[in-house]
Amino acid sequence: MSAGESKLALFKVTAYLDGFRGFVYTGKLSKTLVITAVPELAPHFQPSSGSPPKLVHVSPLYRESGGRVEAVYTRLSCKGGRLARCDGGVPRPVFLEGLYTFYLGLSTSLLDPGRVLSGLASLDGYLEFMKQKVRVSVRQVEYIDPHSLASRLLDEAASRGGLKVVFSSPTQLRDPFRRGRHKSFLPSPLNVFSTPAYIYVYQRWGFKRGRFLKLLRVLDRVFNETYTALKTVRLTWFVYEKRPEPGLIGYAKYAVNDYYYEEYSKRLGLREAIEGVLAAAVALGTGTGRAAGLGHVFLEPAELGAERGAPRAAAGGPQ
Repeated sequence: MSAGESKLALFKVTAYLDGFRGFVYTGKLSKTLVITAVPELAPHFQPSSGSPPKLVHVSPLYRESGGRVEAVYTRLSCKGGRLARCDGGVPRPVFLEGLYTFYLGLSTSLLDPGRVLSGLASLDGYLEFMKQKVRVSVRQVEYIDPHSLASRLLDEAASRGGLKVVFSSPTQLRDPFRRGRHKSFLPSPLNVFSTPAYIYVYQRWGFKRGRFLKLLRVLDRVFNETYTALKTVRLTWFVYEKRPEPGLIGYAKYAVNDYYYEEYSKRLGLREAIEGVLAAAVALGTGTGRAAGLGHVFLEPAELGAERGAPRAAAGGPQ
């Protein structure tokens, strides 16, 4: 299978877990569960350097109750709501007992989805995690097609006027114009979609900076940030490898710019590319640390009222 033909797959796993008490970012446990169930994926979780993006992603554990989804991880309780600086924050331990869900996304170029599905479904018994014996019993594994989901999302977002990106696990974004390991915490369209766009371009053509920058320009024109974004996202401090780190949680809404969307939709290749970026975001997350459980997002169409604001000037037309 060539890079241009590779597809994405997403699995939602529901499991009963019991036996862990302590301080942890549960994305580490999700990764351990996946590697235990499907050891062929272990090399793809290993640290790497260079340009190839990781084509595998896990979420932390989630609790689902009454339609609400909450990520489970040790977070710091910051004094007086001082989230910008959480010096001396008290970590909250994690106690696992009950039903949880987590997500695994990957490129099918890594492994056949049928093998992944059968491996995840067979998880049952005890495993050692952080010197504790954790009981695990998988109750259900659901397969989700990110490409079909992305196509529906784009149509509905265009019809309703907006796209909502939910940062369901702590997220550390990347500014596409910065080199190095510097992270960004501003939920601009460029920062939010840069990692999925990079994955999309890399899978199809290898790293082509010109194509990447063109696609970023398209995304930045189609999805316009709304003025509510800085009120609906916030910082959380989570503990990973015994060190507290900041991450974004919450959600941001983006208005679909009708002018650019209609123009780009007439060009089959660009419509396909936008869908591909949304599919990559759904399956492989965004930002840094995706293989460690960071950056898992849910995408939803959104109705926008006053948030929509005035469209950007379209002088010169799409390029």
